[in-house]
Amino acid sequence: MKPKQFAKKIIKNAFACGKAIVEESKYRRLTQNYDIQGYKRVYLVHIRKTGGTSLNKMFLSLSGEDPNHLYAKLAQSFDHRLLANGLIYVGWNVKYIDKGTYFYAFSHTPYHKLSLPDKTFTVSCFRDPVKRLISHYNMLMDFSVNKIAHPCMATEGKWLGSDFDAFLSKIPREQLLNQLYMFSSNFDINEAVSNVRKLSHFFFSDNFNKGVDELNNKTGLSLGAMHIRKARYQVQVSDDSLAALREMVHDEYRFLDKIRESQNG
Repeated sequence: MKPKQFAKKIIKNAFACGKAIVEESKYRRLTQNYDIQGYKRVYLVHIRKTGGTSLNKMFLSLSGEDPNHLYAKLAQSFDHRLLANGLIYVGWNVKYIDKGTYFYAFSHTPYHKLSLPDKTFTVSCFRDPVKRLISHYNMLMDFSVNKIAHPCMATEGKWLGSDFDAFLSKIPREQLLNQLYMFSSNFDINEAVSNVRKLSHFFFSDNFNKGVDELNNKTGLSLGAMHIRKARYQVQVSDDSLAALREMVHDEYRFLDKIRESQNG
């Protein structure tokens, strides 16, 4: 590299570093001013196909801007972070999520792999395991049939085969039992239940609106219920395949029964 080019690169890197330091200082200052019923931020443990995208859009709408536009902007941002009318949002970026300088953040990262700071309001939503997996399959088939270049297809597109049974034979266990795995790395039901009890709030998609109302009561926020993303593709699953699937996710049903009991207790 020529001396002149090297000097330009040094200046460019120094400028980028200085800008990043200024931004981090601004984000820390903003976060310090957030007061969500005593919490500084909200984090969603986003389990696939349980209503998390709806929750994301609901929180994004608190900025007063179009949540669909903001979600697309967040996904396209190189560091998956944005500032909208004083509210900091982070998606998928574990480094920023663990740092805690945001109003609202989410990711599909398992809860046991995070190191969330104090005063983080944590929330998650659960769903019937069979319905969740059928929804996941419908989503992937929708992307495939309609040639939608969603980033997940690079990995998850490989799980598709000739039919739904082929999908079940290919999907990794961490995704088959994703609700359980999100709270226990070794699929231990008791450990997962214990970790769910540490959440500030959790609810079930079959009672979504009530769960959002309770979330509003706990946070003092004014989230309006939204229901986003229903795949156009709808698979017809045979009774035999449904029976086989229920057996495959038996442990996850046990896990969900236990957290329902703890919620009602």
